[in-house]
Amino acid sequence: MRFLRNRVADPDRDPAASMALLREVMDPPLDPGYASWAEAREAAGLPRSTGGRSLLLLVAAVTLGFLLSVAAQTLRTPDSADATTREELSHRIEVADGIGDERAAQIEVLRQEIQALQDLRARPPLDPGLADAAALQAGARAVVGEGVVLTLNDAPLSADSHDGDRVFSRDLQIIVNGLWATGAEAIAINGQRLTSTSTIRFAGQAIVVDLKALARPYVIEAIGPQDQLVDELRSGGTGTYLTELRSDYGILVKLVPEDEVTVPSASRLSTRVATVPDTTATTEDNS
Repeated sequence: MRFLRNRVADPDRDPAASMALLREVMDPPLDPGYASWAEAREAAGLPRSTGGRSLLLLVAAVTLGFLLSVAAQTLRTPDSADATTREELSHRIEVADGIGDERAAQIEVLRQEIQALQDLRARPPLDPGLADAAALQAGARAVVGEGVVLTLNDAPLSADSHDGDRVFSRDLQIIVNGLWATGAEAIAINGQRLTSTSTIRFAGQAIVVDLKALARPYVIEAIGPQDQLVDELRSGGTGTYLTELRSDYGILVKLVPEDEVTVPSASRLSTRVATVPDTTATTEDNS
């Protein structure tokens, strides 16, 4: 109560006097020596400052400009070590490319020589008709004749579509096996000739025939007795399977008999020559 009464009794007291220390911290005065020197210059009729601050700013600007110029020149100067490394790498790449081109040319020459030797060894001393039959069975030459063309495609997309509403590799396997059993002489899927060593499988989301991915629609071309092939695809076991694909999964199926179907030769066919071992020496040794 005494403190309050004293404040009321002294109305002329500066209420901010107690904040002098805080103001001194927040807004520190000039150095006392500098302040007295400035007052002396002002008393002598001179400016309070000699412009040293402006000179200091000018010196700082010049120094900063010099440093920036040196930095720019340093950055623009190419590093000799890096340039040498890049040149060496470029030279090594060019040499490797040249070696690769030479090896590719050698491979092509060797492939032609191997093919010529295979043709020479595989030339049968048989009747030409038998040779043609063997080439047909092996898929070594293109075939033209009457047959059928069967086209399969996935079901159209809709709100009720499921993952099963598409053509799978097993579908093509079943159809191709049915055609072989009915008497087909040559079959191709999307231009890929099937042989006795061909494979039809699923890889990810694609159907692969002999390591080649196929794109839908899947066109199966078969050469053989046309009437039998058509009956098999319409009313035989393969036809029943196609009917289920249409009705249960919405697979699009189109069958067209053709009087002239062309099936190309196999693209991944390699010739292997079998030799009869000489058993004469073994027989003589045993006797």
